[in-house]
Amino acid sequence: MVSVKNRVLSISLISIITILFFTSNQHVSGIASWPTSEWQETSPFNQQMNGRQMNKFDDYMDNWNNDHQLSHLDQFIVIRNGYLIKEWYSIYYDADDIHPLWSVTKSFICTLMGIAIKEGFIPSVNEFVLDYFSDRVIANVDSRKEAMTIEHLLMMSTGLAYPGDDAIWPGWMSADDQVQYILDLPMATDPGAIYNYDTGGSHLISAIIQEATGMNTSDFAEQYLFNHLGITHYYWQEDKQGIEFGGHGLYLTPGDMAKLGYLYLNNGSWDGVELLPDNWVDAVTQTQWYFNSNWGYAKQWWTHPYRNGYSAQGRYGQSVFVFLENDIIVVFTGTIYDSDQIPYLELIHEYVFDAITTPTGMMWLELFLPISGTYLVVSIIALVRLRKV
Repeated sequence: MVSVKNRVLSISLISIITILFFTSNQHVSGIASWPTSEWQETSPFNQQMNGRQMNKFDDYMDNWNNDHQLSHLDQFIVIRNGYLIKEWYSIYYDADDIHPLWSVTKSFICTLMGIAIKEGFIPSVNEFVLDYFSDRVIANVDSRKEAMTIEHLLMMSTGLAYPGDDAIWPGWMSADDQVQYILDLPMATDPGAIYNYDTGGSHLISAIIQEATGMNTSDFAEQYLFNHLGITHYYWQEDKQGIEFGGHGLYLTPGDMAKLGYLYLNNGSWDGVELLPDNWVDAVTQTQWYFNSNWGYAKQWWTHPYRNGYSAQGRYGQSVFVFLENDIIVVFTGTIYDSDQIPYLELIHEYVFDAITTPTGMMWLELFLPISGTYLVVSIIALVRLRKV
């Protein structure tokens, strides 16, 4: 038989747990407003995340000395369900500082191509590249180069004899005309035959947008993308002909980088406006080339199987990770010269996804529970054992 004292105690404990469970559900924030002006901030708790686990990232970063690659990480933010729930900044950057995106620019130029198609400036990705440069005298033209399409530019499969960014960079950047320099390259294979990472091809996308719209790429971006997303603080490098670089050169804040991820999480729609063509998001984030079990390439986006995700990636540690499974966006910026060695997915797993919990689990992981504007402090000071007497 259970004593009256223990029965009362057990009922009281059950009542407290029940109250906490329903209180937790009431304090999960509802649908976020669109972050056009700014991201709404909330606690990890309000998005069913363990803030203590997420804050271990700060301790992790504090442990690295200046000789370690991770000591050059600059900005880190996490968005869940449209809310900013975590941010960390180095001593050199804060939330309002724009950062060079390097090849994350490619995912923006891909988005602008989708918008140009939706707005009727360009019929489709099947258009031939050379048709947009008919006023130029182009070297090494053959049937293969004539068959190159916008789709091939997006897929990194132009067939051009592009030797790689490191090899081509000095000559390309010193050329009088960066677009002409890429167009003049000889062909190595048929378009679409192989993957060959080609920042020059991404620059051709920017040049095509300018040719088709009659607007500078940045002006087109402002009118058709940035104004919708509320991106006002940016810088975009131009080539020597005044064309914004399509494969690098854009500078943004981490919050504005995350807006691109949020646009894609919402299938190309922003605050009720469809910015991208139907199926564009699916088309450009489906893996076209597989490198190993962890990474692949789509169309100016990288893909990985972890949590049904994909990402924009840039040299020196720039990343926008989009995770469909849990409505999460993670942004990193850095000045990390060996960024290929940074285990981003492992960091995200430990400090973001390991922090996801259920409402009942959250009650015992968080010490402070917001209730009607006050805080309830939960302390477990003893283990209660119910026993028969």
